[in-house]
Amino acid sequence: MPLVSRLQPDSAVVVGALTAVGVLMIYNHAIPNLTDVRSAPAHDGDVETSRKTAAIEGVALVVVVSAISRDLTPYIIGGLALAGMDYLVKHHNGTDPATGRLDTDSGMGASIAPAMVHSLPSYDSDSDVA
Repeated sequence: MPLVSRLQPDSAVVVGALTAVGVLMIYNHAIPNLTDVRSAPAHDGDVETSRKTAAIEGVALVVVVSAISRDLTPYIIGGLALAGMDYLVKHHNGTDPATGRLDTDSGMGASIAPAMVHSLPSYDSDSDVA
């Protein structure tokens, strides 16, 4: 069965915008105020759980609206709103309130950034030269 849109292009944009508003409302009700998230300790488990719940509900809304309308416009517009809000909340949750910068400490005592850095081999030796 071919994917045939049930919406006219102008209606598809309106439905996509309303889907984005629905995603924003889900995040508004599931996540504390972003000022409170930013002032809480970095990598707060409660905020992360709320963020995941809001993301799952947002994905469900976007998929259901796109399936009912048989159009990709609500999927694209709603998906962009979902990705933006999820990134925004995750960024605020990872910010250390004391420094105002992203905290690279995952809470497990090891820093994330240095664990991913590997030194390159030294090419200073002349042993390879014939």
